[in-house]
Amino acid sequence: MPKVELCRMTWREAEEAFRKNPVILLPLGSIEQHGPHVPVGDYRYAAIVAKRIAERTGAIAAPTVPWGYSDYFRPFPGTLSLRPETLTLLLQDLCDGFTRFGLDHLLFVCCHKGNLPIIEQVARRLRETHRLRTATIEPWAWLTPAFKREVYGDEKAPIGHGSDPMGSLAMASFPEDVRADLMEAAPVPGFGGVPFQTSSVATFEGVPVHVYLDFDEVTQNGVMGNPKLSSVEGGRKILDRVVEIGSKFVRQFAAMPTRIEDPPGPRAVKSA
Repeated sequence: MPKVELCRMTWREAEEAFRKNPVILLPLGSIEQHGPHVPVGDYRYAAIVAKRIAERTGAIAAPTVPWGYSDYFRPFPGTLSLRPETLTLLLQDLCDGFTRFGLDHLLFVCCHKGNLPIIEQVARRLRETHRLRTATIEPWAWLTPAFKREVYGDEKAPIGHGSDPMGSLAMASFPEDVRADLMEAAPVPGFGGVPFQTSSVATFEGVPVHVYLDFDEVTQNGVMGNPKLSSVEGGRKILDRVVEIGSKFVRQFAAMPTRIEDPPGPRAVKSA
């Protein structure tokens, strides 16, 4: 099988691969707490997803960016967070390293939600400076109610940070790193008498409001959801699903025009 990971290629092999103008997968994750029992390096799942998609589609998986923006998890030991401006410059430089060779199908594989706003900033810059359209896939956002019913037996299964999907992904991918003996139940997440869904989104009068806290202010052990839902089988199902959907989108994206030919300014609406 041809090499699909850039880090394994020689420069001659990269030169040959680039001639085909493949989709370049740019996987990102983070190094942050996921409860007392799950390892902090969630970027490893981004690497797995990108490699498997590349094997199916002929895309090239760039080296995974392990660090992300995880400032709200910094009270927990082991969390390493980049400043937004640092991550922005890092991603800009990585993209420039591909566009200089004429590669114009750049697809971010974002496995940490906190990176999304920064990725969009980089994507907007690429539109402005390179006249290039880029895209992002967010695999863990694909756990639809129907799929949760398939994995957990309940479309409203209480998953969340510090429980699933990371718990199941760790069990399926790196079982030797999971500390089931340290697993703790999630406390009721809240602050100031208000229930929280994340460290920055609370529910008040049935509607979401934003209050910007650190995660330890919401849940002292870093757990939301029910970590006992995690399983090896669930992790395998999740990986298989995101690889399948991701592969379909990569093929679709490969056929999309990404170079912006129109001059800057409002595009005229063509009459019927």
